[in-house]
Amino acid sequence: MGTRLELRQSMGQHMLLAPRMLQSIELLALPTLELDAFLRDEAEQNEALAVEESPRSEPFERVRARTSQDATARHDEWIQSQPARMSGRTERLCEEIALLGLDATTETWTCWLVARLDARGYLPYGEDELLASAALDGLSGGASALALAREALARLEPKGLGARDAIDALRRQLDPNHADFALLQSILSEFLGELARNRVPEVARALGVDIPRLRELLTQLSQLDPAPGAIDDDGPAPVLRPDLVVERDDQGAFEVRLERSHWPSVSLDARVQRLADDRAQPREVRSYLRGKLERARWLVDALELRGTTLLAIGRAVLAHQRAYLEHGAGHMVPLTMTAIATELGLHTSTVSRAVAGKYVQTPWGVLALRELFPQPAVDGAGARDDVREVVRELFSRENPRAPLSDDDAVAALAGRGLSLARRTVAKYRAELGIASSYLRRRYA
Repeated sequence: MGTRLELRQSMGQHMLLAPRMLQSIELLALPTLELDAFLRDEAEQNEALAVEESPRSEPFERVRARTSQDATARHDEWIQSQPARMSGRTERLCEEIALLGLDATTETWTCWLVARLDARGYLPYGEDELLASAALDGLSGGASALALAREALARLEPKGLGARDAIDALRRQLDPNHADFALLQSILSEFLGELARNRVPEVARALGVDIPRLRELLTQLSQLDPAPGAIDDDGPAPVLRPDLVVERDDQGAFEVRLERSHWPSVSLDARVQRLADDRAQPREVRSYLRGKLERARWLVDALELRGTTLLAIGRAVLAHQRAYLEHGAGHMVPLTMTAIATELGLHTSTVSRAVAGKYVQTPWGVLALRELFPQPAVDGAGARDDVREVVRELFSRENPRAPLSDDDAVAALAGRGLSLARRTVAKYRAELGIASSYLRRRYA
């Protein structure tokens, strides 16, 4: 009996998130306190992006409208005005480089690489990208000079500077002469995924060690720094900046506006635009700069979309919470993000990301925007925050070698007089950052 082959067609809908859409979502979710740092990093990594701090007393729209004859000079001035702690790190490392006894070209290249480290101490660029950027900055020597500079960078303290990512940073900190070097390398190269799924016994068997010995190895790795260039800031806490401001006009109506005076102004660098169109430049340099310009254009547009989305959500939410604006605490009405998303034609996850880490200044003080979404009681069990605290306390008292499943938690809570559905317990557990019972299990 022969095999029968058939061709079939089917139709279905699938949503694919393009990289640019994912980046827009990332920018929307950034709290305002992190937006400055994000744009600062982008400006340091992207020659095509000109970023200018907005004067606090000047409305954002006028700052944005203001242009300069030389955007490059503005970009350089902004970089030089960044907090001293960043330039201090570069200055300290360049002083250390001067003690290595390098030739002048390698020393210059190494300091140039140091200036391109991100806040974690990573150098997340490919060789072609670095060479094109170096040529734009007038450095000579090409790939051989870059290779020598990378070697010099690896000699600096703290170890791990110049890594591509966290795993690479940890590898660079391992001592090749250490007795456990091979085992530690194997863990970083082969078994991090297994360990993330708490498959401790399987990893121990694969390495040929027992579980206590594996715990010792993991303790050694935990003492390494996955972000060797990160800078501790023991200064005062940052000033809380509201993203939205609610004001009452002369007629008694409440107006919601976007507080953008503390947002930086972003634009395209004029010199990079000219170079990208200059056919006298090598083709690879023009191609590199066009990619940078495309990224910069996206940032300008995405920053504007971020503000528009946040303002629309803020106005919709505060329209529902007018009683709170009129009378203060105790007068908020239950409100869900799904309701606001439906009202505005957005996805619920978009609303959730937009309000995360954002604040609104009201007549009754500055509130986290999330506080304007009070939840009703759940399953008849009482106030949401009170119930969540009971769930947290229950899991905190479990036996780590036999952690509670969600079904176990439902039964235990029922014994306390709280009737919760399993999905509700799972939801609270996720909100509290408590992993599943499989991942929480601790092995002897």
